[in-house]
Amino acid sequence: MTLTETIPLGDYLFQRIRQLGITKILGCPGDFNMTLLDHIFNVEGLDWVGNCNELNAAYAADGYGRVRGLPGVIITTYGVGELSAINGVSGSFAEHVPVLHIVGTPARPEMEYRMWMHHTLPGGSDSENPDHSVYQRMSAPVRCVCAVLDDVDTLAEEIDRVLMTIWRKSLPGYIYVPLDIVNAPVPRAKLDVALRFKIVNPDPSLEDALVLEILDAIYKSKSPAILVDILARRHRARELVMELIEKTGIPSFSTDMAKGFVDEDHPSFVGQYNGRLSRPGVADAVESSDVVINIGPLISDSNTGGFTRFIDEKNLIMLHPSYVEIFGVRHDGLHFLPILEKLVARIDKSKLPELRTAESFNIGPPKTVESPADITTSYFYKYMGDSFLKPNDIVFAESGTAQYGINDAQFPKNVNFTTQLYYSSIGFALPAALGACVAQREIEAEGGPKARVVLFEGDGSAMMTAQELSTITRYGYNPIIFLINNSGYTIERAIHGPQAKYNDITPHWNWTGLFKTFGADESKYISAKVTTKKELEELLLSKEFAAAEGKARFVEVVMDKLDIPWRLTEQVATMSEKVKQWFNDYSTKRGEIPRAV
Repeated sequence: MTLTETIPLGDYLFQRIRQLGITKILGCPGDFNMTLLDHIFNVEGLDWVGNCNELNAAYAADGYGRVRGLPGVIITTYGVGELSAINGVSGSFAEHVPVLHIVGTPARPEMEYRMWMHHTLPGGSDSENPDHSVYQRMSAPVRCVCAVLDDVDTLAEEIDRVLMTIWRKSLPGYIYVPLDIVNAPVPRAKLDVALRFKIVNPDPSLEDALVLEILDAIYKSKSPAILVDILARRHRARELVMELIEKTGIPSFSTDMAKGFVDEDHPSFVGQYNGRLSRPGVADAVESSDVVINIGPLISDSNTGGFTRFIDEKNLIMLHPSYVEIFGVRHDGLHFLPILEKLVARIDKSKLPELRTAESFNIGPPKTVESPADITTSYFYKYMGDSFLKPNDIVFAESGTAQYGINDAQFPKNVNFTTQLYYSSIGFALPAALGACVAQREIEAEGGPKARVVLFEGDGSAMMTAQELSTITRYGYNPIIFLINNSGYTIERAIHGPQAKYNDITPHWNWTGLFKTFGADESKYISAKVTTKKELEELLLSKEFAAAEGKARFVEVVMDKLDIPWRLTEQVATMSEKVKQWFNDYSTKRGEIPRAV
């Protein structure tokens, strides 16, 4: 095979990534990946976005994957770099976000002979030579697929396998690239073989039988409901779900993690279901339904109102990426998408029961804490929903009070909302919003709709990853950031130690001066601080703010440090009671004297 018939492995890898529609690679340079990074610039339309550290790069890749539905791509160096990123990748794994983590490793001889290279760990004893595969084993629990590119005969096939698996499973995957393999020849023709992304279940006849069973249950029901959860978004099912709702008119609900998935002004939308922590009337509406079609469930404590989700198994149909369960009978190894496609195609509207309307449910208002002048959580997020957010906005709420407070905002149409409610790694949202900016710029370049990236970020969380503001300014991205300054870790104060020293943070950061600190051109951003309702409303309605669409906008919003959203207060109380009961049950089982926890 001649040189013209081959391309370097590095070129092949990035050509394949570019074929997916990806234009930006995130990460940090390191001595074991820099020759690989050189190949990014050999691919037309592909470019590099360097991050301040590997953890932030992983968060940004996660944010990209949530918005784009394509893998966010991060490159780190071996050992120190990949371990810095693993927390971010873990969050992607927990919440089903497609991410490709490429790791540049030492050369194959160095690893095979277990040489004492920098970034390595000693073996089982201080004198034992390093095991260079130890880091690969560390990432095993947080990935769905892995390829170590150490065989020159299978390089293309391994890359293709990883890319297809990440997309199908919407989970992170790893590719390890040894330093000496970067320029290995790969047949150029392999780039002409299309990657196969269609999700296919092993037994179409079983799919058909399950679809018939689901349809029969719907037709016989008296009060069906559709409950949409976050894995429906992660697995790119929005169009199918909305078509199902449009065709049937079945009353529909979302979980807190899937907020905004169903347009909140849609005639069939009733409300957000989070167990006993839902707005008044919502839990009764869901739990009284005789058939609940739960699409894409992620059943965690915070997404079920502290495990107060009480849907009778005999009424529950669960469509999950790994199984389908109908009235307690579970079929493992089935992906819900092909089944949902058939369900939408075959449903007969004429056979549907007489359905309840959204207006027929007695849904009460959220609980509020008002103040004549001060900005409270309940006022702020309601105002954001009523007066500031727009259709198509991409909204991020940081793990903390923001992710609980924002649930009382009424979203306009087609808002893509993200909060890392399950994994809840504080500091995630700011760099994830950067990744969203990267993704949205690609979407618009392809002719997609324009959208704003809006971030609600706590001061404590922001301190962990604030340096990524410099990346935002460096590449000219223009998110709208609301920094909630409530003087510390208010979510932790709600859980324990409201006045404890460990829940305080360094006071008096000059938040509105950060863009200047990070070297931003003052014509490219605006910053402001508001302490009252009047100041907030005047700012957001001002000509200066409205005219700044091409600029990054940063608003520091001052709130009381003990202004805790009602959902968070009740979540903490509910979980505290459950933990006490679990502990007492556990102690009794072990013959111990129950103790306070």
